[in-house]
Amino acid sequence: MSKNIDLKSLNFRPLIKKYFGRFSKHIIFAAVFGVLLVYLIIVFKISNLAKAEPGPDQEVTVTTSIPKVDKNAVNQIQSLEQNNTDIHALFESARNNPFQE
Repeated sequence: MSKNIDLKSLNFRPLIKKYFGRFSKHIIFAAVFGVLLVYLIIVFKISNLAKAEPGPDQEVTVTTSIPKVDKNAVNQIQSLEQNNTDIHALFESARNNPFQE
């Protein structure tokens, strides 16, 4: 019951020409419609994921740690600030207005 089909004997060209001639006017519309459909699906999935709540196994643990500064480094910076008047003025202006460059 095995039939050998020779692909070379099958001639699809007339069939392709027939349908291409009939639907060639609508290829651009179908391509734009397909791209818009894919875009709509992506936007819908993003919307669903944005609304999703985390599961019970996905608990978020936020730990804030206060950075530790070495006291010797603080003392050294303060002594350098007191010795140099330009740096002292720079620190004072930065303390008074931290957002000014």
